[in-house]
Amino acid sequence: TTGDFCIGNEKSFTFMEDVLSEVIELFPSEYIHIGGDEAGKGAWKTCPKCQGLMRRNGMKDVDELQSYMIHRAEEFLISKGRKLIGWDEILEGDVAPNATVMSWRGSAGGIKAAQLGHDVIMTPNDYCYFDYYQSEDTRHEPFAIGGFVPLEKVYSLNPTASLTEEQAKHILGTQANLWTEYIPTSEQVEYMVLPRMAALAEVQWTQLEKKDYTNFTTRLAGLIGLYRRDGLNYREPFRQQADSTATEKK
Repeated sequence: TTGDFCIGNEKSFTFMEDVLSEVIELFPSEYIHIGGDEAGKGAWKTCPKCQGLMRRNGMKDVDELQSYMIHRAEEFLISKGRKLIGWDEILEGDVAPNATVMSWRGSAGGIKAAQLGHDVIMTPNDYCYFDYYQSEDTRHEPFAIGGFVPLEKVYSLNPTASLTEEQAKHILGTQANLWTEYIPTSEQVEYMVLPRMAALAEVQWTQLEKKDYTNFTTRLAGLIGLYRRDGLNYREPFRQQADSTATEKK
């Protein structure tokens, strides 16, 4: 078994609604995140119940099965006075009409969603995944899942790139993601977040024409002083440059 929901089995929706009801009871938030990412879909291609649902509804491919489930989830959440958020995979098939999209597989999904009139939170992995390494030379870094997102890369994110002024209004903001499979301590969490979070804060709150990385690094010295004062386990922000210089001299 793949562990995927059987979309053709109505009991799957009973289970989904029971889980969402419990989440709604526990959390008073306006938005409920339903995930919607990394669906296997392989079993749906041969499952008699899934194939039967596709025939009855005139669906052309299994992406539409995922869309069907997301639509059902959104209808249920709206009936409970809540709003749905999902990862950019929920764009596959036909996105639920009022869904907010979190774009993690780069920015393309978020751009597409905003162009379609959906609200978006930009969390592109190539800029905002803080579980990625902060140096290309990983020998002196804590073991991580991979990738490379240095401070300057985070600062360079433009969440509204290629969007019109009207479309850009759908970009609600940005978010850093820190998945902790390889992060065993709170001290390592701090190391992965600081000071990259400061760079993302300026992406979020500073007008594009006023962004200046050199100016940011100048002011960062004062922020590092606050980290040090409070005993936080930050990463030295300019070590990458120092490491590169040392490597060149060798």
